Amino acid sequence: MRFLGLSFVLLLLVGCAPQVGISDNQRREWGLQPIIGNFAPDRGEGGKYKLRERVFFSFTLSQPGYVTLVTMDSDTTTVVLERNVQLPAGRHTFPLATDRNAQGQATYLVVPPLGPSRFRLLYTNTPATNRELFRGKLSNEEFNRHTQAYLSAAQVRDVVETWMEAVPQ
Repeated sequence: MRFLGLSFVLLLLVGCAPQVGISDNQRREWGLQPIIGNFAPDRGEGGKYKLRERVFFSFTLSQPGYVTLVTMDSDTTTVVLERNVQLPAGRHTFPLATDRNAQGQATYLVVPPLGPSRFRLLYTNTPATNRELFRGKLSNEEFNRHTQAYLSAAQVRDVVETWMEAVPQ
């Protein structure tokens, strides 16, 4: 009986994690190529962060291009954190060390709402021009439609997704 209870708890915990990633069908439909690798927050996928803590995202690119970083919070609010950042091939971390604010390097701080947040990194070989995408609250289907529209003008494109969780102080 104890084993059954533990299995049920594990099943519930797995069910609480956001369903991140791009399906194989979406990869084919969207014409994605494997350009982005190792995309994750600094504490790993699903890492827990207290409010006001800093978070960094690392990734690699197999070829130069433009990347955009979009987040969707647990309340479905979608925000573009970086747009059309031109980068060479290699390893990178957002925010970039060259990004500055009045206090020094720019940072991403964890803010409410609590719960899991999805982060989607989009790669294109040319800068994307549609700035009206990824604003406000979006359903999963709308998030995917916006992603597909964002990628549509590029001949070479890729998308990867990860997540982290905002927890109480």
